[in-house]
Amino acid sequence: MNIGILALQGAVSEHISSIEKNEINAIKVRTPADLQNISGLIMPGGESTTLRNLLKNSGLWKAISQSSLPIMGTCAGAILIGKCQDETFGKIDMIIDRNYYGRQKDSFEKNIRMENNKIFKGVFIRAPAITSIGNKTKPIAWADDDIVGCIEGKNMALTFHPELTNDLTFHKLWLERLK
Repeated sequence: MNIGILALQGAVSEHISSIEKNEINAIKVRTPADLQNISGLIMPGGESTTLRNLLKNSGLWKAISQSSLPIMGTCAGAILIGKCQDETFGKIDMIIDRNYYGRQKDSFEKNIRMENNKIFKGVFIRAPAITSIGNKTKPIAWADDDIVGCIEGKNMALTFHPELTNDLTFHKLWLERLK
């Protein structure tokens, strides 16, 4: 199996490392041709407006929009696969609020509770929030009462950065959905 890592902005090397620690081949995705022969795509964090522009300029926006490729989006990646006031891919039926937790200086770490009551240390950097989800979307992670992670089909959205920890739980969870 090959997993693509969108390599336009954000924590690309950290996601590559997380995928490779799962003994899966990681491919940097910079052009539509790079989407060939991958089983899923990780969209890292960064700045969602900039990332949107880079995706459009590279031709990836159209290719991803027309694709049914499973996506794991973290932070800005989650914004782009959800729904908000800005243009998105809309791959997951959820409303996401950009910069919900404030500016860069308001970034924080917080314990996240998973559906099996496992605790995961979440890194939130200028983080968005999932404010509502559709009937086919399942919450999988919470910070207090806020949903910070959800899945729909083979797509996963996380408002935090699991790649900035040594815990591979969320990468493994997504990869299992792809098998």
